[in-house]
Amino acid sequence: MRRLLIFGMICAIGASACGEVPGRGEKGKVLAIVDGEAITEAMLRKEAEGLPPYVRPMLDTPSGRARFLESVITRDLLLREALRRGIDRRPEVAAQLSMKRKSILLEALLKDVAAKSPGLTDASLRRIYDSAPEQFRTGPRVRVSHMLFRDRSRAEETLRRIEEGETFEALMKETGGLEGEIAADLGDIERGHFAKEFEAAAFGAAPGEVAGPVKTAYGYHLIKVYSKKPAGVRSFEEVRPQLLAEQEEAAQREAFETLVAGLRESSTIRVLVEPEEGGKSAPTAPAK
Repeated sequence: MRRLLIFGMICAIGASACGEVPGRGEKGKVLAIVDGEAITEAMLRKEAEGLPPYVRPMLDTPSGRARFLESVITRDLLLREALRRGIDRRPEVAAQLSMKRKSILLEALLKDVAAKSPGLTDASLRRIYDSAPEQFRTGPRVRVSHMLFRDRSRAEETLRRIEEGETFEALMKETGGLEGEIAADLGDIERGHFAKEFEAAAFGAAPGEVAGPVKTAYGYHLIKVYSKKPAGVRSFEEVRPQLLAEQEEAAQREAFETLVAGLRESSTIRVLVEPEEGGKSAPTAPAK
């Protein structure tokens, strides 16, 4: 199981490394030296930014960080072996690397366009909110954190420690040391987004109470309820981040479309095929 976990992390790291790769000259605490090349704490944090959300909680524990470092070292050793064998020079691999380079450049261009798109004021966001407040109506919500365990015995032992006086939040920092364990603050949740057993326990508990162990298809949960909110229209302050993200996306999309239109207008483009019915293409008549 340990080998499978490390292999999975290597695959995840390999996927994230297709974007920005941390420079080897970064300063910071040196965690390992591989063939004379240092891996620092800052580099490891940078590597972790590209990991899927379901993997990141593992890095909150010393054992999880150790496994992640082991995966990075293994990934780097494998990459060096691939280069030693000249795999990057194989035609099919070189073509894929070329396509990946284009993707990275386009992603960087989109970020550049997005960064220069106009900002939005609170006044403009408030007008959007006031124009249709009913669209922000929500059902009852409850703010929760949870710890997920693969084994019921681990969940029961953790619950016992809570009942003896240890805090839920302190134990969350310990959770994740074993495979299959996760701890996370889920914020406000509504019904319909989580397993029915999880929601029943969360909405049935009083604020300050820890419910569990609750069995779902994912394992055994301990759930702490912090507060409850009745159904109603969310306040402007609560929905402001959502409104800002939506309007920024619209502004970025408009800026991108304007950029593309300008590039097309300033370029000479000649399409040599015309689409036919059924998705086929036919060559256009040659220019005279």
